[in-house]
Amino acid sequence: MIRVSLDNVGAHRTCVPVYEQHQATPYPIFLDEAETGDIYSGMALARTGEDTVGIYDGTSGTMRPFGIAALDRNSVINDMEGLSSIPFAVWIGGADAFFEVRSPAFDDGATWAVPTDGTTQLVYATSGGVLTTVANGVPLAELIEVVSATRIIIRLQPGAQAAIA
Repeated sequence: MIRVSLDNVGAHRTCVPVYEQHQATPYPIFLDEAETGDIYSGMALARTGEDTVGIYDGTSGTMRPFGIAALDRNSVINDMEGLSSIPFAVWIGGADAFFEVRSPAFDDGATWAVPTDGTTQLVYATSGGVLTTVANGVPLAELIEVVSATRIIIRLQPGAQAAIA
């Protein structure tokens, strides 16, 4: 269920699954209570405890991405509003899981271009969990298509996600 205020009835999620029916799973988990930053669906998340996640910082040598946010907690859409605990969901999946991600969940100031020479453009995360093309930590996904300046399509990178304990 999308939760928006009357001021934001035209709000859209920043992450839309393209191929997810059998390729990706919204993994149920809790949002770390210490996590205070805005979260847009499609941002990179990492495990911060046995059953908690927080924004992936993209720089830690020990932290690995767990997946991308399936829910939102920001000034436009707040799926956590009115809840006493903080249940959350993280999209996890393999190489055949494709997602359309919209700005501000990705760095629209980075250079986004699909290589035409047979190589791939890997997608990483900034220190705020925002997706970027700047090599930083462990790659989370592969860039498949640049739809527009504010929309990209990514494929989750196999083996990038931290193991489910």
